[in-house]
Amino acid sequence: MKINIFGNLILLTSVTLFTACSNASPKPEDKKLSTLAIIGINDSVSLPMARTYPVDSGVSTHMNASMPNPLHLVRHIEKNAKTLLGIKYVWGATGPYTYDCSGFTQKIYRDAGINIPRVSRDQARVGQFIAYDNLRRGDMVFFDTKKKRTGIVSHVGIYLGSGNFIHASSAAKKIVIYNFNDQEFYKKRFLWGRRVVGDNYHMASL
Repeated sequence: MKINIFGNLILLTSVTLFTACSNASPKPEDKKLSTLAIIGINDSVSLPMARTYPVDSGVSTHMNASMPNPLHLVRHIEKNAKTLLGIKYVWGATGPYTYDCSGFTQKIYRDAGINIPRVSRDQARVGQFIAYDNLRRGDMVFFDTKKKRTGIVSHVGIYLGSGNFIHASSAAKKIVIYNFNDQEFYKKRFLWGRRVVGDNYHMASL
């Protein structure tokens, strides 16, 4: 009986790590939805992906009362994320010295008082669905980086504006900033964005 429990524990741990950040990115030259009440977004919205993924009421966000201003929150997220530029990528790592893609995003949003799930596929169900043309600074950006594209999330980063996003890249083996216009692979593999910072701010003010 003890052997079975131990074996099941190993299997569960392996599955959790495997889904943490399945980033089959190219070589450096080649890369269930929930509608939640978050700052500035208090009404339910119709999300296109809801036809594909069921709502999971178990996913939630928590905003830190000390940082209620979305504009300040976005700036905090950006500044904090950039302090980790160059930190080594390690699959399954959650810091503080190494990160995988979703470990990185979870840490950055957690430090801003926003609790999101551990793995990229679950992170992709939190907040408000955002299409590519409507991305704003502070949004999470999700990708299908698998060789055979299936539309399933396998990678996540944070949008910085002007086409730039920061992420823990398995290809670069570190946390880097890429631009969609310079990285055709990521532009083609982009799935959607998710906004967990309120919508009551304007791009002009950012």
